[in-house]
Amino acid sequence: MHSLLLNLVVRICLFNVSNSDKITFENVTVRSYFYKGALETQATSVNLKKIIPDEEKVRVDITGGVPILYEKSVFDIPNLNSLDLADVGLEEIKPGAFGNLPLLDTLFLNRNNLTPIKNGTFTDLNVSYLNLSSNSIFLLQRGAFKNFKADHVSLDKNKLTEISSGVFENVTLRSLSLTNNHLYIIAPKALSAIGLTTLSLFGNKLEEIDPEAFDMQELALLDLNDNSIKLLRPGDLRNLIELEVFSLEKNELKEIPDGIFNNTKLTYLNLAANHIVKIASKAFDGMLALTLLRIDSNNLTQWDDWLTSPFASISVRFNQITEIPDEAFKNYFRLFNINLQGNRIRKISTKAFRKLEQIRYFNLADNEIDNWDPDTLGNVSIVSLDLSENRLKCIKGDLETIFKNVQKIRLENNPWKKECAKKVEKFQKKKEANTVVGWLAAITI
Repeated sequence: MHSLLLNLVVRICLFNVSNSDKITFENVTVRSYFYKGALETQATSVNLKKIIPDEEKVRVDITGGVPILYEKSVFDIPNLNSLDLADVGLEEIKPGAFGNLPLLDTLFLNRNNLTPIKNGTFTDLNVSYLNLSSNSIFLLQRGAFKNFKADHVSLDKNKLTEISSGVFENVTLRSLSLTNNHLYIIAPKALSAIGLTTLSLFGNKLEEIDPEAFDMQELALLDLNDNSIKLLRPGDLRNLIELEVFSLEKNELKEIPDGIFNNTKLTYLNLAANHIVKIASKAFDGMLALTLLRIDSNNLTQWDDWLTSPFASISVRFNQITEIPDEAFKNYFRLFNINLQGNRIRKISTKAFRKLEQIRYFNLADNEIDNWDPDTLGNVSIVSLDLSENRLKCIKGDLETIFKNVQKIRLENNPWKKECAKKVEKFQKKKEANTVVGWLAAITI
């Protein structure tokens, strides 16, 4: 009986041995970089503090095997500025492993074998950059980042399927990257009130923009490229009042209705590589801050006056547009860049540019234009016009008169008739020479 009792007491004592007494760093190489130089040591220790030199500010890189960070293994180190634990085979971080690190700025835990991040793992940590990318993280427990502060956190290339409520409890975080995970759910308010200005969700499985999940009123940049978003609804962006850069490339959108982007602060909107066949005529009205709208690689067959600002560039490359209609740019007298490369444009109305006075760059390359009416451009002034890779065989009339308001023009790789080819070549050389002279004059001035 006495023997059994003693055995039970011993087992209980062994079970209750503090994790802080377990060796975290065993036969590892520690490289310490500091103001006066660098130091490399082979070490075994419970706490990193006992390994690194007592210098004012130290950056530490560790190589070797560190399967578990035990409690207080990186603790009470006032001079630790940067710690690199990438590629050390890390499988688990015990809550309380990090603490009392007032100078810690960057923490690299990428390219390891972490799976869940447990409650309390990064409690009270204050860093500029935390890198957790390229692990096997499938779960962030509630409170994993409690009282945590950082400028940027990377959780790229993991196995997360959900961001649940409470994960970022009492957190201050400016930038969060969750690219190439398996996310299909972001819980309502899960990322609210933490101060995010940049959020990257590229390469996930989100199917909608839930306004309650995307309630981030300081967010300026949102990357939702390469997800599975099928539709946009009026009011989807109502809680993203400071959003300026929004990218939805490579999703499954087919239609852009009114009421999504109207009167927003967006300066950049990317809708490329979807399946868009229809855009409501007022879908982009009121976007006065817009500088670039990308609708490349969709299935649009008709051009509409989608531009919302005279300072905006619009790129509608590689769609199925067949003509540019009357008064295609009727709402503006001056436009920036228009890129219609790689469509099926064959016809351009002679009234297309009515009311328009100036375009900086107009790209019509790689279309099916086989006829160019001398009156097409009217009096519009164009800095650069690209008509290469079309089906033009000849342009009747004096080219210098027809393109008198075009500073630079590309006409190569058209099937020019022999008698027209020489005229085109001579004209282009003269244009190029005039352009060089103009540049030299500008430099001299």
